[in-house]
Amino acid sequence: MNPKYWSVMLLFLVSVMTSSVYAVSLECNGNIVSVGVTEEQLLDTCGEPTSRNGANWVYHKPGSIPILVTFGNGIVMFIRDVDSENDPASPLGDHP
Repeated sequence: MNPKYWSVMLLFLVSVMTSSVYAVSLECNGNIVSVGVTEEQLLDTCGEPTSRNGANWVYHKPGSIPILVTFGNGIVMFIRDVDSENDPASPLGDHP
């Protein structure tokens, strides 16, 4: 095979793997919430979060892994699993 083909494939795989680190969605009441929704849309769909720390909101439903939602300018920027509610580290750093 052409070496250029393999270089492009490797670049594609690396970009897919690194971009999917925070590619988690949040399911609420049968609706999927993903990156790009507004704060208001998230509240309408999922209700109040379990906890808030500035731009970082944690949703923790019984029997499931806590989900951290990070906002930027009122828009969901990241959604990811967290190990515990006591460690909701944002991929953007902590916000006041």
